[in-house]
Amino acid sequence: MKKTLFIFFCLIFFSFHTALAGQNNLILFEKKTKIIFDKDIVILVTPSENTINKLKTSMGDDFYIMADDANYYSFLVFNYLKSINKPYLIKNDEAIFYFQKNGVLHKIQNNNSHLHWWALLYKHNEGKYKIVALIDFEDEY
Repeated sequence: MKKTLFIFFCLIFFSFHTALAGQNNLILFEKKTKIIFDKDIVILVTPSENTINKLKTSMGDDFYIMADDANYYSFLVFNYLKSINKPYLIKNDEAIFYFQKNGVLHKIQNNNSHLHWWALLYKHNEGKYKIVALIDFEDEY
């Protein structure tokens, strides 16, 4: 049974891999579907419930101050994006992938350990993405 599942997975992965080879695409995997972006988009990333619980434990009451600040800056970002009519998506800090021209599927990770709320700016035509802090969003956008 394990071999059958492995072969099935390989067939799906390699057909998926071949179909997207030579493209730069941002890909989200949600449950049983994949979303491939074909336009510029902003993804606002929030911590998962598990991360929030860890932060509450490690930070104590300071967590609520940080979360309040993050909600304020998120509000400013939402208003800015609505004012310029740009699409956005809100996502937990789960897997976001970038399919590179060389065929490698790269998991995007925020390497700033102090940023738990952040934005990913994706430029489809350029095939590039950028991770920014919410406090710097308008300047970086």
